[in-house]
Amino acid sequence: MRVLYLHGLGSQANCQKVRWLREEGHDVDSPKIDFNDPRSYEDVYKSIQHTNYDVIIGSSMGGWFAWNLGKEMGVPVLLLNPALHSRTLEPIIGSYSGKGKLPSKVFLAVGNMDDVIDPTKTVDWLNENDRWDWNPNNTRRGEYGHRTPIATFIDIFRYFEEGIEAANELQIRLR
Repeated sequence: MRVLYLHGLGSQANCQKVRWLREEGHDVDSPKIDFNDPRSYEDVYKSIQHTNYDVIIGSSMGGWFAWNLGKEMGVPVLLLNPALHSRTLEPIIGSYSGKGKLPSKVFLAVGNMDDVIDPTKTVDWLNENDRWDWNPNNTRRGEYGHRTPIATFIDIFRYFEEGIEAANELQIRLR
């Protein structure tokens, strides 16, 4: 599977989760993102726009980027405690593809003990802002905080892997 992994604010590219994905045989890109740069989203988009990903995984602030990039590129996303609301930074998000919003199946994992991004508000935000591509049945809740432990990430990825593959197959048939 071709994966784009976007780290969160205060985290690093090529983290333990990326290393695990690579060990499992996935082709993973994990760019370093300077979220303090207002143009960081545009920089990420320009660096990956010609790559066909099977899934974009984003954690926290990287989840905000992943959700938007999924819509730009028509790629399923796996969001880990995404900063869809209550962000401390507001990088410029725009439609760089010229295509606007494309279908992008959303898979969500939230920690019930997250004290940075309220998981209930995240679900409410998706209910309000992504009625077509997000289904509450594609949500996994766990007893962890804002940072997703590697063992939990492995469980989450394996849980959603089949759904991500099915979403890609459907996308191909709809094109």
